[in-house]
Formats: sequence, C-alpha cells, structure tokens
Amino acid sequence: MVDLKGMSKQKKAEYIWEYYKFHIIGTLAALCIIISIIHGHITKPNYVFTLTILGNVVDTNKTNNLESQLTKVVVKDGSARKQARVSTMPLDGSKNTDPQITSQYMQKFIAQISVGELDVVILNKTMFETFAKEDMFLRLDNISGLNLTSLKGEKLHAIGTDKKYVVYAIDIKNNILLKKMGFDTKNKVIGIVGSTKQNYNSILVLQWLLNK
Repeated sequence: MVDLKGMSKQKKAEYIWEYYKFHIIGTLAALCIIISIIHGHITKPNYVFTLTILGNVVDTNKTNNLESQLTKVVVKDGSARKQARVSTMPLDGSKNTDPQITSQYMQKFIAQISVGELDVVILNKTMFETFAKEDMFLRLDNISGLNLTSLKGEKLHAIGTDKKYVVYAIDIKNNILLKKMGFDTKNKVIGIVGSTKQNYNSILVLQWLLNK
C-alpha cells in the first residue's frame, strides 16, 4: 500500500495523476458536457411565433431583419429569450423547380404544420386553394378582434370541408415591406395556419404585415 503521507506535494500530484488521470479526465469531460447542456438550455431561444415564406430565396440579412421587427411585434415583456422566427422554403409551384427538392420541402412543410410549429404562411394562390380545401387555414372573417376591412389586400375566399365560401387568406402582391426584401409577391397570399398554437401573435403579425 502506497504511503501518500510520506510523499511531497509534487510526488503526491504525480502519483495521483499517474493512476487516476483517466478518472479525472472523464470527470472533467462530464462536467463540461453538463455545463454546456445547461448553458444551451438557458440561452436557447423560445420561439413564440413563426412566419413561413414559400417562394424565392431571400437574402439572409433581410430575413434576420424581419425577424427582429416581428419579435418587437409579438414580444412585449422584454424577454431576451422570446423571439419570432422567419423560415423560407423554395416552394413556389414553378415547373422549373427540381421535383426531388420540392418533394423534400413539401414533406417538411406538411410535417411542421401537423405538429403546430407554423403560425402564419405566405404561399402562392394555387397552393393556397389546394390546402384550403383540406382546412389547413383558419377562417379569417370570424376571428374576434380582427377587422378585415382595415387590412390592405384582396380578401380571398375558399370552400373548406364545411362547404362554406369564406375568407381564408389575403393577397399580398402590393406589400411594400416584402418587396423591399426581394420577395416575389406576385400571386402570393398570406393566411394563418389552422394548427397554430400562437393565435394571438398570428393576428398581431397579420395586421402588422398587411398595414405595411
């Protein structure tokens, strides 16, 4: 049995490192991982709204700027973690788009809608008409607190599974803010996803965007 008491401090350190270095390294590595996980959890953004744009690719800096503006619209308590998110997908219904890429993004889009990750969507009219038949959007003309007459843009009607011809989306072809971003607004509409978990924030953003 080794007599540590009779060793100098340097000898003790050398002995402990020689026989326990793997344990020490393992413990330090575990601590680093735990600290990293805790830090990531604390600093991870809490997205309280998501705007999804289906169409041409937009400059990342302009997308980030829009996120900052939308965050100010939906976050009123000064929380640094709460944020709005803007996601873009190259889905514009164009025949020139790679079918495989279109299929991949469409699957992702449908999956996100099914789990309630998306709130407000901008897409082309043809896609809107198809999805509206499947009740993918919220009816806009009976939302409490949403005054459709005050919003710019043509109101688009569609027939859902309830067979009622009502407003589900609004035309954004003349939206100045989106045009300045470089987004092609031709034949594009905006609507609130039926599975959204952020109804109030979706209404706020819809009103804010359409009055730009």
